[in-house]
Amino acid sequence: MKQLLTICLFVLASISLKAQTGSIEMSTGGFSFIPAFTSKEPNIIINASTNPKRRLTGAMMYMMRVQSMTPTTVALFTRYRFIDKKFKATAGIHIPAFQMTEDYKVTSFFGRELSLSYPLSSKWNVGSFILNGNARNTDFKVTLVSGNTNYHHKKWNFLSQGYYLSVGDLTGVAETISYDINKHFQAKAFGNYTLTDGNVIGTVGLKYNL
Repeated sequence: MKQLLTICLFVLASISLKAQTGSIEMSTGGFSFIPAFTSKEPNIIINASTNPKRRLTGAMMYMMRVQSMTPTTVALFTRYRFIDKKFKATAGIHIPAFQMTEDYKVTSFFGRELSLSYPLSSKWNVGSFILNGNARNTDFKVTLVSGNTNYHHKKWNFLSQGYYLSVGDLTGVAETISYDINKHFQAKAFGNYTLTDGNVIGTVGLKYNL
């Protein structure tokens, strides 16, 4: 298992060296494309990607628990924007994503995603996101279908989501609020409420954009 982790870190380092965008975030929680799966324990989140303006991009995410300094998530992505006009459509593959416990038990997840977006104005954007995937070493399967609105005004950004999750037959809403402190620093707050079971998740973080 440690050999697998070493290989993953080597790949992540290689991508990071070639990355054209990146960020480091300190958060009271983690991050998940599935809002209801967001971790409630403090994490350091590192992201890097190739030029996002290109049709084909590569990206990585490394998430680490602050308390134990052990990895939470190691994920590699590739995405292709097959419609690149006012209306944009992007397909992506997680190749793969690894979830790790504190004692280094690893679950490998292979995911497929589709994101759509359309600008209503200079401030408003609407979109949707679909994620379908399955674990490679367990019988876990998941489908997420979400719709979102994004409002941007000056230094503020509000991302609102409504979603359905096949795991547990859950529906929920989530909100991400960010404020650009300056060129590099951004303050963030995230909240999720699962309507089906009443679960609430809240996190705050400080992000540094490289």
